Amino acid sequence: MTKASKTIGVQQILLSPDLETCALLEYLCQQSGKLYNTGIYFARQTLFKTGKLLTGKFDLAFEPSVSKSLLAQSMPSTPMQQTLMSVTEAFKSFKNLRDSHKKGQLHFRPKPPGYLQGSKLFKVAYPNSGGQRPTLINGQLRFALGLTVKRWFGVSEFFLPMPSNLDYSKVKEFTILPKNGVFYLEMSYEVEKQNHELDINQNMALEL
Repeated sequence: MTKASKTIGVQQILLSPDLETCALLEYLCQQSGKLYNTGIYFARQTLFKTGKLLTGKFDLAFEPSVSKSLLAQSMPSTPMQQTLMSVTEAFKSFKNLRDSHKKGQLHFRPKPPGYLQGSKLFKVAYPNSGGQRPTLINGQLRFALGLTVKRWFGVSEFFLPMPSNLDYSKVKEFTILPKNGVFYLEMSYEVEKQNHELDINQNMALEL
């Protein structure tokens, strides 16, 4: 008997964008990094002043002082929310570590998530669902930039190549990753894993 379960696969491709697209990718990753650090600051201050941990998926995405700021509006709305969710995910991991430490299961005392260092560029994630999902046009992925970016820079979209070996409909999320001075496009997708279960009723008995 065969039972299928779903796992997540990941594929990255190195991008070779033209100058305009490269500038847009750098802008988005810069803004995402600034927003991530802003979210980290808010969550750390909340922890230090009130003892509350912001671990809910939308704790920051629905916090007006963060999500309605000019910085947040400088990004497309969906990637903006994904960046803020990365902050709460980091604090959720911290909570789990802290709980383990309190139970004596961890030999070191964990520290709250810290700020981005160095270039401060951060990933930009576009889920393959919702109003700002990337669309596939003639083998190219179209990414929307949102109204604010269009108003500021006169650009509403950019395009990146879609790998021919992946099924677009199976991709769960497209993520722009800044790494070592270049950009990658990371795609996470569903993979069906076959689990084979032995049915003893169908086994053949051999006589010796």
